[in-house]
Amino acid sequence: MPTPPPVSLAPLEVERTPFGLSVRGTNLVLDPRGRPPLGFLAHARVARTLLPERIIATAGTLALLESANPGALAETAALPATYSSPFTLGALKLTLLPAGHVRGSAFLRIEQDGKVVIYSGDLGGSGARAARTAEPRARIEGDVLILRATYGHPRYVFPPRAEVLALLAKFVRSTLDDGLTPVVMAAALGGGQEAALHLGELGHKLRLHPAIHRAARIFEKQGVAFQDMEIFEGPAAPGEVVIIPYGARVGRRGPIGAHRAVLLSGRAVEEHAADRAAVDLVLPLSDHAGFDELVSLCESAGTARILTVHGYAAELAAELRKRGLEAAALFSEKQLDLPGLG
Repeated sequence: MPTPPPVSLAPLEVERTPFGLSVRGTNLVLDPRGRPPLGFLAHARVARTLLPERIIATAGTLALLESANPGALAETAALPATYSSPFTLGALKLTLLPAGHVRGSAFLRIEQDGKVVIYSGDLGGSGARAARTAEPRARIEGDVLILRATYGHPRYVFPPRAEVLALLAKFVRSTLDDGLTPVVMAAALGGGQEAALHLGELGHKLRLHPAIHRAARIFEKQGVAFQDMEIFEGPAAPGEVVIIPYGARVGRRGPIGAHRAVLLSGRAVEEHAADRAAVDLVLPLSDHAGFDELVSLCESAGTARILTVHGYAAELAAELRKRGLEAAALFSEKQLDLPGLG
């Protein structure tokens, strides 16, 4: 095993501000909180009531934001960007590339003073673990990589997506055969549409929570073909499959009756996940790249330095240093007390 290189934190390409990480020497904030003058949003996964004064995002992300909260988007100046089309912003040359996380998601390539910095945002899986409803993840290359480490712990290694979807189909079929209603719990953006796409292709009659249905209609405009899905407003009829966000109250939009519930989440690999989520089954269908994928992309990116943020930032940075890479955790924000999504 190679000797871990020394950790060099200066000069940093980013700095921490009250709004989040900012590109040093500019007012560009990466996945900001609050309302800075200028922000880059990697995806529309997080519901936002307050957006930056100016926002850089893909057209897909902006469409999803407008659908979910048109009032928030009306208060910002949108700067839509097309994948793989560089543009300048002051001294910066910026390019958005597909992140493979959810529809419209992107990572940001920043060129400044002859250096290429990559801000990954949330990355999805690739190959056998790629989400069908998201654009395929582009290759990451640059001098410095700022990497979100949501699943940066060795426990988070996910099976091929086809295997998980086969288990979901089996759960749905057996639940229907027993005269019960299958309830699928998943992320309102990402996992919910993945489940709907797969189960619809199998011929199931789908009833979707309004938030999942609304995003699916945006996906359709961007080329994703769904089958037989309607908004669920209750009651559930025999033979229907109900798909709702995790955390939504079962039966709130109408009676479901006797049912079994499955949760789709990367947290399914955690011990006692089904008990903590109060469901019959959990399946590791994740919109994020797993630990092994994060390590692999870091080893192939050819970067001189990797800065990890969010989630298991310290654990991922330590593993990368063991592998001879220069890596350091800027800060960690674990929010894993409850089974999360994606």
